[in-house]
Amino acid sequence: MVAAILAAGSSERLGEDKVIADLGGVPVVCWSIAAAEAAGSFDEVVVVAAPQRVEAVEAAVRRRYRSVRVVHGGATRTDSSWAALDATDADVVAIHDAARPFVTPSLFTRCVESARKEGSGVAGMPLADTVRRADEAGTSVEELERDGLWQVQTPQAFRRAVLEHARESAAGRSFTDDAAAVAAAGDRTRMVAGERRNLKITTAEDLAYARELVAKELVFIAGATGTGRALPR
Repeated sequence: MVAAILAAGSSERLGEDKVIADLGGVPVVCWSIAAAEAAGSFDEVVVVAAPQRVEAVEAAVRRRYRSVRVVHGGATRTDSSWAALDATDADVVAIHDAARPFVTPSLFTRCVESARKEGSGVAGMPLADTVRRADEAGTSVEELERDGLWQVQTPQAFRRAVLEHARESAAGRSFTDDAAAVAAAGDRTRMVAGERRNLKITTAEDLAYARELVAKELVFIAGATGTGRALPR
């Protein structure tokens, strides 16, 4: 089994390379690597980086994780997922966005176990808030029934055959995540209870909030000391 950490995003809305940005003295991408390693479920962890950022990401990763491979991603998120698939022959692949640094080892484990038994395991949270559709002017048009709706997260783990079928069916199309690619191929995905702390860093405000959580010792990197700082590697 392999954990593939996708770190190939453009970071346009952040203004800096978020995957190697400092988060509590550790690059953002290393938080996910630490959680994947602590899960004890994987034979290998692979990081997929944008082609033009491979050297920078590899330098950030190798300071702490010398055995982690960094491979070239593609032009889209879907292309990077297929690159992760090509980088390994593992029977189960868990794909996780590096932009979600607070993923826990237990969430990786739950997704992998679901993939082994059901073919897939997609982290997510059932929607608790009221959902409304609005028009282009921002005027509320209708309230949507939230029962059965989930906010999808990563990790998203799949048996290799499921991802291979999704890639064959995709025929070059791009998707917002791997679960969407699998669904488009006609296969069902099994949802796994995610975690509220598994937030995604998209904007500068998100990164500032993540840093605040770390500074207040409300989150810890896997394998950290009681001070919330990463253990030396």
